[in-house]
Amino acid sequence: GTMLMTRLSAMHEVGDWTTYTIVEDSELGLRLFEAGYTAHYTNRRYGWGLLPDTVEAFRTQRHRWAYGAIQILKKHWRHFMPSSTTLTKYQKYHFVAGWFFWLSDAFGAITAFLNIFWVPFIIFVGVTIPTLPLTLPILVAFLVNILHAFILYRTRVKMTIKETMLSAIASMSLQLVIFKAVYDGFVKDGLPFKRTEKGGNTKKTSTNPIKHEMILAALLTISFFALYFTNYTRVTEIYVFSFTLLVQSIPYYSAIILRWIELDSAKKKLAA
Repeated sequence: GTMLMTRLSAMHEVGDWTTYTIVEDSELGLRLFEAGYTAHYTNRRYGWGLLPDTVEAFRTQRHRWAYGAIQILKKHWRHFMPSSTTLTKYQKYHFVAGWFFWLSDAFGAITAFLNIFWVPFIIFVGVTIPTLPLTLPILVAFLVNILHAFILYRTRVKMTIKETMLSAIASMSLQLVIFKAVYDGFVKDGLPFKRTEKGGNTKKTSTNPIKHEMILAALLTISFFALYFTNYTRVTEIYVFSFTLLVQSIPYYSAIILRWIELDSAKKKLAA
């Protein structure tokens, strides 16, 4: 990550820093592994990093990370094939597992769009959807992500329940940003590096960074109530589908909560 030491001769051997990706540190690590080198993690602190100043800066940072991950995946996918021997099976697993969460967030946004689109057909045409394909995977993925966040933060970072919940909210709030980053990664090459604003020098903007999340939260909530209260024949599949829509709105409400926390904190600072 942002705090690393690399053997200079090894770095020269694999081609130094690359220029095709905006996450060159992660990409260098992968090339070192492919060349047969090993890495060692230590929890000894050699330096301190700065967090993003604002919600917008936080989103910019995560867009860069997810976009860069897709760039790496496009470039190195052959090394992850079963027949490739440049990486061990454990290295393949950990890289793919890390990328999976970016892809799952993108998939979550796609299914939200599709489900909103399908609601009018259920209400006005009377087309009932199959429960399992469009609901069970979404609900399971949501529960897995929540459990992963709580277990990870509680065991690895020793956070309190409150801190863990806030961390989960921050993580879930990025779903739409990650979707855009993954989309950009697959269809756009060479996007510029956008620096994350840190250190208290962020310029205030009049734009609302979560306006699209607010729209999606409203559409999913309206869709939930519309399906629930127009299900006059009490079809179980429709109830399950409407509940799934409500679950899908949680990441977008998380973005609203995160923005509210930011604005509330700014007000308190001004009052002080």
